[in-house]
Amino acid sequence: MNKRILVATRGTPTSDAALRVAAAIAARQGDRVEVVAVLEPLPILDAGFAPAIVPYDAFDQQRGEDLTERVKGQIAAVTGSSEMWPIQVRIGSPASEIAKASRASDVVMVVLGVGRHSPADRIFGGETALKVSRTAPVPVYAVAPGRDKLPRRAVVGMDFSASSIEAARQAMRLLEAPAQISLVHVSPALEIPPIALEEWQAMYARGVMEGFEKVKVKLAPPPGITVDTVTLSGEAAEEILRLATHLNADLIAAGSHGHNFIERVLIGSVATKLLRATPCSMLLVPTVLQLVKDEVEIERRAHAIPEPVF
Repeated sequence: MNKRILVATRGTPTSDAALRVAAAIAARQGDRVEVVAVLEPLPILDAGFAPAIVPYDAFDQQRGEDLTERVKGQIAAVTGSSEMWPIQVRIGSPASEIAKASRASDVVMVVLGVGRHSPADRIFGGETALKVSRTAPVPVYAVAPGRDKLPRRAVVGMDFSASSIEAARQAMRLLEAPAQISLVHVSPALEIPPIALEEWQAMYARGVMEGFEKVKVKLAPPPGITVDTVTLSGEAAEEILRLATHLNADLIAAGSHGHNFIERVLIGSVATKLLRATPCSMLLVPTVLQLVKDEVEIERRAHAIPEPVF
């Protein structure tokens, strides 16, 4: 059975590039594309005495039909095909509903647009992509306006965690050869006494070099794709964004989950800064191992299983 790529849209031009990218990925990998359109619930207004009673069923049905027709028109216009992708309309929070849809066993990626023009575009695009990436078990591809082709120049934030290595692997699968992928490690700017600084820098540089070599072996890039490595110093998100802008990169990829709570906070913080300021599209990739641990933890709590003691 073919795998599914979910593309989220409201039927607006902000998602046009996301639809085209989803179609290109599906054609490359032989996957199916399915569209998720989320209808946010109508608010309940309180006039000061009691909540207003609104016939939600009737309104939501009509709104859902209007949204479906709008999305159908967008798919036809963007793909230029009479063949219609399946559309599932959900009601609720966009991020929550998209993440729920992504948990189906045959879903391999979520693709959505990242708007840069209006506040509504930025909220639905960037913030929704962030929220989805924190709970979805699959990569989230946030497509920037105008970036409607498969990338040829990618920058990957590399801290040598499983999440960042998986981000590099997923980014490489998306590249259209001839292409280049830059693995970027940003070392921290630490205050170290001068007497120890040189020795620390040498040890750190050796560790980074060894890490890069191991990652390149794991990636095993196919013909037509070259991998280079870059080491920078400073604040991670700022340096990665600066490099991506300098290289005119099509894509920035980063891990979205860490192995433990501290790593999740640090990796999540970098991913958040990157997505909110990226000049190009962004790929946020979870760690499969972490997802397994998360599922075990959820199951343990659901059944009140005691913490293991070692």
